[in-house]
This record gives sequence, C-alpha cells and structure tokens, in this order.
Amino acid sequence: MNIHFLTKIKAPSLILSTFVVGVLCTMNTSSADSSGLKQINSNNGLTAEFIDNIAGAGFDNLEPGELIAFNEFKINASYIENVQKIGLSNMGAGELIAFSVNNINAEYVNKLRQLGFSNINAGEVIAFKEHEISQKYIEEIQGLGFNAISLGEMIAFDEHKINSSKVNEIYQLGFTDLSAGEMLAFTMLDINQEFVDKMESLGLKKLNKNEILRLKQYNIDQAAIDNIKDYGLYNQQANTVIVLAILKLDESLIKEVKALDINKYSMKALLESRTGKKHHSYHDVDIYNELTNVVSTIYHLKS
Repeated sequence: MNIHFLTKIKAPSLILSTFVVGVLCTMNTSSADSSGLKQINSNNGLTAEFIDNIAGAGFDNLEPGELIAFNEFKINASYIENVQKIGLSNMGAGELIAFSVNNINAEYVNKLRQLGFSNINAGEVIAFKEHEISQKYIEEIQGLGFNAISLGEMIAFDEHKINSSKVNEIYQLGFTDLSAGEMLAFTMLDINQEFVDKMESLGLKKLNKNEILRLKQYNIDQAAIDNIKDYGLYNQQANTVIVLAILKLDESLIKEVKALDINKYSMKALLESRTGKKHHSYHDVDIYNELTNVVSTIYHLKS
C-alpha cells in the first residue's frame, strides 16, 4: 500500500516573514516599474554589483522580496556555491534564505547523513532543524526497526508523538510488519483495539494492514454493512466492502454498472464518474481485482 505524506514545513522565521512582507507592502502590488525598483534598491541597500553577483550564481529572476532577503542575510554567489556543494535537491531561493536564517551548513547536513538519512532534500533539512529532534529520539525510533525511515517520516513521527509505547500498542493489535509510512497511517487514522473489535463485530475478521487502514479511511460502520446487505452484496470480505465504499453503493451505481458494455468498459472512467476524481493508477492489485469482481457481480444482479 502506497501512502504519501506531506510534511508541513514551518516558515523559516517569523522575523524573516515580517521583513519580507514589510518590503512587499512598500511595492505597488499590481506592477513595479523601473523607477519603483530603483527606489526599492536604494531603500534596502541593493547595488547593481550585488544583483549581478546573484544572477551569476543562477538566481537571475528573483522577486524583489527575495532579492532584498538575500541581501539582508548576506546570501551571495560564494554562499550559494557552498550550499549547492552540499548536494541537496530542491534548493531554491526560499530554501537558501531558510538555510541562512537557521544557520544550516555542510557540517549539519553531514551529521544528518551520518545518522542514516540519505536522499534528503533541502526542505526536509530545514524542517528537521526547526523541529529540533534529538539524537536520542532518532535512535529510539531506529531501534524499533525503522532503519529505513526517511527524514520527512522522522519529522512526522515526532509531530505525531510516535514512540516505543505507541509502536508497541499498534503491534499488540497484530500488525507488526509495518513500514514507517504505514506506522504513521495507523497513528494518524487512530487504529486501535476498539476499531479492530468493531470490524470483527461486523463480520470482518483476520484483516491485513491494508484492509484495516482502508476500512477506517472509508468510515465503514454498521450502516455501511447494512446497505451492502440490502443489495445482496455482503460476503464478509473486507476488500468487497472497501470497493463498494469507493464506488459509493446506491441505486445510481447499480444503473451505471448495468448500462456498461461489460466487455469493453473503462475502470478508470467508472472510478472518475463515481468519485469525481481522476485515477491515474489503481490502489493495488487486490483492490483492482476486487473492483473488477464487484462490477461484474453488480452487472449480473437480477433486476
């Protein structure tokens, strides 16, 4: 099961944000003519030499606020070159400013790499520095078997207060073969013994990790099961219940499926019609197979 997480990265600094906003508020927001830019340059100590220096380092299309921040935080061609040598991806103007504000350098990044974090990007490094995650915490999480945890996932573990106690709590539910991303999903969806027991009471037993997560994601409850039973489609299989939740079982689904050319229809088009979202790929093989089975079953239901 592929689970993607967006880690929120804090603004580099309230002081920086206030500073840049203040600068931008002095500008004409609709346009900035040459005389206006000259005034901005003059007011903030920018020189043609400095602007050329930055442009020569590849930053020749900065917004006025970014250019002023570069000057304020002494980000010049030499600084840019040193930061780029660290070898991080996604190093834009905002990241350079944040590196300077947070005093992030090659030594700090190398320390992260020595802790086992590879393939890291600039945004993750900034967020990690902002969170001030201790080495003790990192070692605790890695000691629980999450040796391949990414820097972004480690930040999310810290945000969601995942520790030895939380991990053991989830393991006691019977789900032990979890990646860092899956552990996050269990935590964020609040999978607990009460929910597992609730699913068992609905006849959904011996669930795997993907099934239990999707049952919670789609808010499966007694009402959902009763609806499925009303259409004669309940078979005590979790993936069937999940697929019917994805397809939003009701009379309109029955009519739409029965109107299909069962030998030529597009699952992608059906999913888009039912969910209102474009689907570029299926969730996984199990769900794809169950989608096909459920559509076929509905198609052949007696009217």
